[in-house]
Amino acid sequence: MKREEFQEYIDCFNRRDYDAAVRYFAEDVELQYFTRFANEPQEYRTRYGPAGFREHYAALHGKIDEQLEVKTYLSDGRNIFVSIYTEFRALMDADFTAGPMKKGEIFACTNFIVYDLDGQGKFKRIRVAHWAVHEPKPTESVLR
Repeated sequence: MKREEFQEYIDCFNRRDYDAAVRYFAEDVELQYFTRFANEPQEYRTRYGPAGFREHYAALHGKIDEQLEVKTYLSDGRNIFVSIYTEFRALMDADFTAGPMKKGEIFACTNFIVYDLDGQGKFKRIRVAHWAVHEPKPTESVLR
C-alpha cells in the first residue's frame, strides 16, 4: 500500500466514514491497543473484524473527537509503520484512556502504529503503541 492510499484510509477515519475505512481491512482483522496510559503492566485490548472496529470507535467518537495526522510512513510491502500525531477533544465530560477529560479539553499525543498486511494488501493486524504526549499547538492542530 502506497502512502497516498494509506492517507485515503486516514481521511476516511478522520471524517468518521467507518464504512469506507473498513474497506482497507481483512475480514478477520485484529485491532490491538493499550487500555490506559500507565507505567504498570497492562494487557492490550483486542477488537476483532470490521464490526469490532466500528463498535470501538463509534463508542469513543460519541464522546471524544479524534483527528489523526501522519508524520512518518514506512512500508516494506508486508507491513506499514507510522507515527501519527493525534488530538483528542472531549465533546463532553468523559473517562478517557489518558484519564478523565472535561468537555472542550484537548489531549495530544504521538502513537506508533504497525499494520500487518494480508496477501491482498489489506490490514490483517493493527497494533497501536503510545509514544509521547504533547501540548496542543495551533501550528500542529489537526482538529477541524
